[in-house]
Amino acid sequence: MKRRMNFLLRRVMGSVSRFYLSFGSSKACPICGWTGHRFMIRKNPVKPAPSHICPSCGSSERHRFAFLALIGRFSARCEKLLHFAPEKCLEPWLRSISKEYVSADLCAPSAMLHMDICNLGLADNDFTAIWCSHVLEHIENDRKAMSELFRVLRPGGCAVIMVPVYGDNTCENPEIKAPRERLKHFRQEDHVRLYGLDITHRLGDVGFRVTTISTSGISDDQVSKYQLEYPSTREIFLCEKE
Repeated sequence: MKRRMNFLLRRVMGSVSRFYLSFGSSKACPICGWTGHRFMIRKNPVKPAPSHICPSCGSSERHRFAFLALIGRFSARCEKLLHFAPEKCLEPWLRSISKEYVSADLCAPSAMLHMDICNLGLADNDFTAIWCSHVLEHIENDRKAMSELFRVLRPGGCAVIMVPVYGDNTCENPEIKAPRERLKHFRQEDHVRLYGLDITHRLGDVGFRVTTISTSGISDDQVSKYQLEYPSTREIFLCEKE
């Protein structure tokens, strides 16, 4: 009974919070259309800054940034799209622009396929587009994962890759395995490295031609209204297979 009461109380408090935040129109989510005066704030002491979460769809800065940056240039590529580790806030949009949509994850119940990104049970050159956001920092053999993404992408296809980025150079140590140590060194218990901008070299080594898209290419007004700026998610790596 107490557990149920606590659950109901959280539901009520959440509804009240969303109602309060939705007054005004100085902030907006381009993904779901929510407007209000402030996003929800989520703090984490080991992260570089608080996250601003949409009260309606749950999107964070990186989701809204990717949506705005790519809505005009990604849709035409999505004849057959692979969405790895599918985000709920982006799935409806990605489904809507895809002629054929496929989601995959190692174990997420909502994914259509369950498979290891380092060993995709998919045919060569099968997809025209791939969306893979904040996955590779969890993968010990990230070069194998990148090679698999390259393998299943068709020539002329495009993969959207996003990871948290901390500076210029990637920091990793395969000897660090304990969750507590990974939290200390990599800011999350299930992260195995801190990527730098030199991830472009790894992606290039498996065959991708990489273009980096940054929040600096979006107007200050949009960055402020849609809350797009977060210290470790300012880049999208657009990877093409020639």
